[in-house]
Amino acid sequence: MAKNEPRDELLNHDFDGIQEYDNQLPGWWKNLFYLTIVFAVIYLLYFHVFSVGDLQKVSYLKDIDPDYVPSPQDQEGAVFDAYRAPVYAASEQRTPFDRAQANAEAYERFEQNMLEAMRNADAAQLARLQEDFPAIFEAYTAQGGRLPAGVAAAEAEAATISEPITDAAILAGAKDLFGQHCATCHGDAGQGGIGPNLTDEYWLHGAKIANVVRVIQKGIPAKGMIAWEKTLSPDEINAMASFVLVELQGSNPPNPKAPEGDKVSE
Repeated sequence: MAKNEPRDELLNHDFDGIQEYDNQLPGWWKNLFYLTIVFAVIYLLYFHVFSVGDLQKVSYLKDIDPDYVPSPQDQEGAVFDAYRAPVYAASEQRTPFDRAQANAEAYERFEQNMLEAMRNADAAQLARLQEDFPAIFEAYTAQGGRLPAGVAAAEAEAATISEPITDAAILAGAKDLFGQHCATCHGDAGQGGIGPNLTDEYWLHGAKIANVVRVIQKGIPAKGMIAWEKTLSPDEINAMASFVLVELQGSNPPNPKAPEGDKVSE
């Protein structure tokens, strides 16, 4: 061994008969480690201190909406911002769709993007979009959009009437059905409870007879509204939808639930 060559020095401890040398780490390894520290500092300053780069949420929002302009709220997560866990924030708008609904201009752009997606979707995708965005799907079909495969016949069967039924005997029977099946969620006078108020001018899924029939028949599973097509006959569903539009609309019951959805005027 050369005179000046470093010697392996055995450390004075062992574990289970295993000993180790006090050797230096390779230079390339230490340089790589130092480089990661420098990179981490630059990354921290770039994204979390000066907010020059887009955080993951903002990048995602820009991907789904090319015209999106980030707000200070969307940049939450920087070093000097107070962090709020979404799971504990009851008022947090957690999805781009929820956020778009809170802003009319953003929602209009979102709706146009979804309508375009529906026009270009295949049958399976269209069925999924109908389930996830029923209100926008209503606008899509109102514009003459096609229905998913296997749904067209059911939709045609649901919309068996073009105008609400006004026959007093039929509406009286529908009132009894409403009391049996709907009052638990919508109130005995349609004033709302777990479900929305059915007496005001605001609608979540359309105010036409075909819209109301479709909601009763197919339900809105995402919001807890069950499908009644296997419980009620088509005639009963048509009668129930007519009862909502003829008898409940504009009836001004006591203690109505606050409006939900969009205002619809004749």
